[in-house]
Amino acid sequence: MPEEFDFSELRKYLQGQMDMGEEDLLLDEPWTLTRKKSVVPAGARPANPMPQMMRPANPAPFPQRSAPANPAPFPANPAPFANSAQPSFPQPAFQAPAPSAFQQSASAIAPARPAPSSKPQLDAAVTIAPRAVKKTTAAYELADSIGAFYDALKADALYARSANVVRYEGPEHPRLLILLAAPKAGEPTGNFFQSPTGEMLVRLFGSLGYAPESLGVTYFYKDAPRALSPILLASLRRMLTKELSFIAPEIMMTFGEPLFYDVFSKGKNFNDLAGTALDFNGTKTVSLVDAYAMTTDKQLKWLTWKVHIPRSGLFTAAK
Repeated sequence: MPEEFDFSELRKYLQGQMDMGEEDLLLDEPWTLTRKKSVVPAGARPANPMPQMMRPANPAPFPQRSAPANPAPFPANPAPFANSAQPSFPQPAFQAPAPSAFQQSASAIAPARPAPSSKPQLDAAVTIAPRAVKKTTAAYELADSIGAFYDALKADALYARSANVVRYEGPEHPRLLILLAAPKAGEPTGNFFQSPTGEMLVRLFGSLGYAPESLGVTYFYKDAPRALSPILLASLRRMLTKELSFIAPEIMMTFGEPLFYDVFSKGKNFNDLAGTALDFNGTKTVSLVDAYAMTTDKQLKWLTWKVHIPRSGLFTAAK
């Protein structure tokens, strides 16, 4: 085979390594292989050219197999077998070999393979731990007094931008607690019972035997009215539950259809349950029509006095 690469640099490198000995052995490789320039004379052909397959100009056709001129017909009444007990059948051209003794023993030892299942099966030893849901406790839920409760509301994210959180107004444990949706614009804070709506409610429940000093008032949302999402409504229900644990009224009254759904959610119907005895987390509750609309509408005042209050059955013992 002709020498295609120039190994002169490699020879010099190896000769230098041999002259230096093992102590001064160098691990670098400065030599490089360079390809020699081969000059092929014009008209020269390679020594062993690859033969090319030549197709004949007129290939001979494949011979066709002709059927026999007079095939032998099947006999109408074939002769019976010479030995009916053991008839002879023609042997097939290919016959599967009988399994060897090694294959029979291997199949007997190998365990049965389970059928494939579409659903993945978990190992019995592997147990999946239940996912722990971390529930945070708000600061107002840890309050031990009503004053600490309102102070914690000021630091809550729901009232972070509120200038003032309206507090409960009334005695320590009122007989009737009036729950309104939110403070009205222009209404005096802390003097609800001096407003026209407050005075109307004092006269209404005074006719049932409730003294003015036995009434209290608080607000579901203790700031200017705003649109509340379902998440905020759930937080306000928890706040109301905590607030009621300190106020502890005998009966709580909600006023207005929107407030009814904010307190009891959409699972109940206001028209069917207005004036009936309800329960909000252990507090007796009655839902009435809007108190502000009742102040100027005599029909709503008549509906409250004649229908809703008697329907509840909670105000009969007040006299």
